[in-house]
Amino acid sequence: MASDLLRETERAAIISLKADAPLLAIVAKASIDPIAEAPAWPFLRLEGTQSLPQGRGCTARAEVTFQIHSFAKPRYQGDPTTTPMVETARDHAGRINSAVVEALRAHAYQVAGRRYRFIVRSSRLLRDGAEKDAYHGIVNVLARAYQG
Repeated sequence: MASDLLRETERAAIISLKADAPLLAIVAKASIDPIAEAPAWPFLRLEGTQSLPQGRGCTARAEVTFQIHSFAKPRYQGDPTTTPMVETARDHAGRINSAVVEALRAHAYQVAGRRYRFIVRSSRLLRDGAEKDAYHGIVNVLARAYQG
């Protein structure tokens, strides 16, 4: 029976993001799809994965869609109560969102014997509804995953 490659594709995307040096210059590796409920800011989460399996047996493949959500607050030179802001939340989130797009856009990866091609379909930036001083980026990704 062919796998939908859903979890495998999620893992490949996270491994790929955690290996991207420009993204890691902005977001700590531990804050990329963190396990903690309240991770250190800024952080990324992979959400909304959906798979459309195609083929069978050794030719099994899938098209998998998912979203990478990035969350950022303003950056300060030091203590936010006593030092000036160096980057707004909107600019910080936008920079992270752009780094996620560049990390995944039109790149092919091989992870654990499978091939993956990530295609960025769209991205957007909006004020975060849960945190008054934060912004939220969303990157919509189509992954083509091939077994073997």
